[in-house]
Amino acid sequence: MRIPRRRRPPPVIDMTPMIDCVFQLLIFFMLSSSFQAPMVQLALPQAVTKDADQLTEIVVTVDAKGQYYINRIQVVPERLEEELRPHIAQSKRRVVTFRGDKDMPYQHFVRALDAARAAGAVHLDVLHEGK
Repeated sequence: MRIPRRRRPPPVIDMTPMIDCVFQLLIFFMLSSSFQAPMVQLALPQAVTKDADQLTEIVVTVDAKGQYYINRIQVVPERLEEELRPHIAQSKRRVVTFRGDKDMPYQHFVRALDAARAAGAVHLDVLHEGK
């Protein structure tokens, strides 16, 4: 005697929740990458040559008014060396990138250079606009 068995339907994986998660992640990363632009707007000087883009860990910015920033945080010029020291100590490459407005006085560049060297930087990159 044969006992009839019920047939189970084949297992089905619903892809809709996974697709929703992937789209959410895509939107998140697109939005978060658009906020990576520098907050301090500068008119950088022009140069004929341009170096390859490198990862910048420590950025010292000086705007046209002579205000100093370390990684978007405003710093009093007299405390620039003190504020740079912990950043450079945590850095692997110990490189400081300098961004300066094209209309800023040269003395601001020299002050940033001196502060970076005194804080322990081994190299100072100067950022500019390439043509």
